[in-house]
Amino acid sequence: FVRAEYRAGSVLLYGDMQYRHIGYSFLGFDRSLNNVQQQVGLNFFNPKAGITYELNERSNVYASVAVGNHEPNRNDFTNSSPQSRPKAEQLTDFEAGYRVSGSFFNAGINGFYMLYKNQLVLTGALDDVGEAIRTNIKDSYRAGVEVNGRLNITKQLSWSATASLSTNKVKNFNQVLFDEAYNPVNYPYTKTDIAYSPNFIGSSIISYQPFKNSEIAFISKYVSRQYLDNTSNINRSLDGYMVNDVRLNYNFSIKGIKNIGVGLLVNNVFSKAYQSDGATYPDVEGGQVTNYNYFYTQAPINFLASLNVRF
Repeated sequence: FVRAEYRAGSVLLYGDMQYRHIGYSFLGFDRSLNNVQQQVGLNFFNPKAGITYELNERSNVYASVAVGNHEPNRNDFTNSSPQSRPKAEQLTDFEAGYRVSGSFFNAGINGFYMLYKNQLVLTGALDDVGEAIRTNIKDSYRAGVEVNGRLNITKQLSWSATASLSTNKVKNFNQVLFDEAYNPVNYPYTKTDIAYSPNFIGSSIISYQPFKNSEIAFISKYVSRQYLDNTSNINRSLDGYMVNDVRLNYNFSIKGIKNIGVGLLVNNVFSKAYQSDGATYPDVEGGQVTNYNYFYTQAPINFLASLNVRF
């Protein structure tokens, strides 16, 4: 890994270069006792360059471009054969943004365009032990804007929020389903949503410190609709949801112990009924596509207590 920086007054130019070699060796047999040994060697070159310009002591603008290569994980190989072995994915990421900070607030906005080659995306199906199955998508992209900010309303009360608005698309996708005789049926799609990629995610934390070393926080999160596969079929999707939590923390010390932290997290305080994940297994029956969807329903209000001790 090599990094270079050059500063000229209020301008910072920087560049990174990273070389990675990944080697895999998988041993074992499948359920039919066939030898599924695979050996894989991958070489990656990941350059990055950027510029930051300081408008003044409290704000700056920046832009960057980076190339990142990422290897398939172990499950991608064990769920495939040498003939169907997945390829490594490559990302070219363009970003630009603005940051500002003040006495009572800080905020930032970041725009991004992420162009993928052979992106590894979830298919929506699970293997026989419940692991998610992924496949390569030749051409896909993610583009959008992210904002974040924090406002100190008083010394004891603050509000922080984040939001991400994006479009996440597969340019061309061919889904292969099987009929009752296990004959393949092709369904081509153009510019569909990438599976499990909501177009909007937002969060909010309202934090209050009633006294020193204590905190009461009200946490909210919203996630928009997610599709279970790469076809943008609303019949294979998760509804958007909003969930709220409450967090209580208190830290103190006693002789011989530097810090004792006690906490209580009340998850889903309003017992919202929602599903945050799922799987789908569509097939063709009687010439029509039939959806078999499975949803992971989340628990109603539940509690998590914690104790941290530091000597």
